[in-house]
Amino acid sequence: MNTILSFEAKLAKYEAVLIGIMLLIMSLLAFLQVITRYVFFYSIIWSEEVTRYLMVWLTFIGAALAICKQDHISIDMFTSFFQKKTGRNFKVVLNLIILIFSICGGYFGLLLIMKTYAMGQLTEATRVPMYLIYCVMEFSFLLMAFHAFVRLIEKQNINKRN
Repeated sequence: MNTILSFEAKLAKYEAVLIGIMLLIMSLLAFLQVITRYVFFYSIIWSEEVTRYLMVWLTFIGAALAICKQDHISIDMFTSFFQKKTGRNFKVVLNLIILIFSICGGYFGLLLIMKTYAMGQLTEATRVPMYLIYCVMEFSFLLMAFHAFVRLIEKQNINKRN
């Protein structure tokens, strides 16, 4: 169990670093776009599209990190209404729901990626295949499922000790 928790902690650090890097790139691109547009009267065509897709990736990976840290609004909101013991059991139910949702989301995300791949759809400005943009869903749903599964195992081990 300690090995899994250690791996998850390292994974969460990488997720946080990745989110920080994406946020930095988004900020730099937005700043660069404003400068070039209003100072040089030139617009960088691809910067808005890249910023938009980085925001989507940041949101999906941030949702996985929120599950890892148990910072999702639903987890905090619902468990605060229940007493300690009931709240602990409720977290187990919420993590089970998150795990099921992640598996379903991953399945339908995979269908979307395969369909987009078959169609050969490209992004407008950068001409990147859209299925690569949609891969964040598979990546983040896999992370969400892993974090929810670890929370379930962790709660079970805590309940066995008590």
